[in-house]
Amino acid sequence: MGIEAKITSKGQTTIPAEIRERLGLQTGDRIAFIEMGQGFLIVPRNRPASTLFGALSEFAIPGTTLDDYDRAVGEGISDHVEGGLRKREAGS
Repeated sequence: MGIEAKITSKGQTTIPAEIRERLGLQTGDRIAFIEMGQGFLIVPRNRPASTLFGALSEFAIPGTTLDDYDRAVGEGISDHVEGGLRKREAGS
């Protein structure tokens, strides 16, 4: 399966050393958990935004502008929120 860690009775866990090293995490650093399908992505939050420059360039669509991406993100968030509301209503 990969690298595993145990959760304590307080809901805490230790991020294995190999993962901390690969993510460049150090004591006091902050991380975010991003939901992705069947699990979560752990993202270090201690880095400047400039380190992300070009990280998604292989997914760029030629001829699009930042406004196009902003609009797409807004639509995606709207779809996500609306989908969550529909699930709640169906479960009520």
